Amino acid sequence: MRISELAATAGVPTSTVRYYERVGLLTLPSRTSSGYRDYGEDAAARLLFITRARRMGLSCEQVTDLIPVWDGANCGAAQERVGRLIDEKQAEIAERIAELEEFAAQLDTVRVALEAEPAQQACRADLTCCVPLTAGGPVAVELKPRR
Repeated sequence: MRISELAATAGVPTSTVRYYERVGLLTLPSRTSSGYRDYGEDAAARLLFITRARRMGLSCEQVTDLIPVWDGANCGAAQERVGRLIDEKQAEIAERIAELEEFAAQLDTVRVALEAEPAQQACRADLTCCVPLTAGGPVAVELKPRR
């Protein structure tokens, strides 16, 4: 099958297939005499596996480690490994939730401090009139999703 057909089987764009080839998640296919990529059913199964693992939030590195365990034939070992990866992902999520809750509490403290003082005519040199000092250090929170 051609790259567009392969991509359609997993519901991904052809650029994703090419990317997975570049990073080694998919093996490079053979080529037809006219130079088109020619994929077999094994590539479709592997792409579907990769796509589902990525949609679960697994990184390309985690999927790379998982593929040799799975490799289309060892479902039990793959299922066990995916279970461990899910546990790791849930621990990451719990940590992230705790960070965001701490950040939300810090923002609440700043809001209370801002509302406690009337607005000044001009900002103070130390800017505490619009960005008050808070107890404790800054909360390190990445506001973009981690990958």
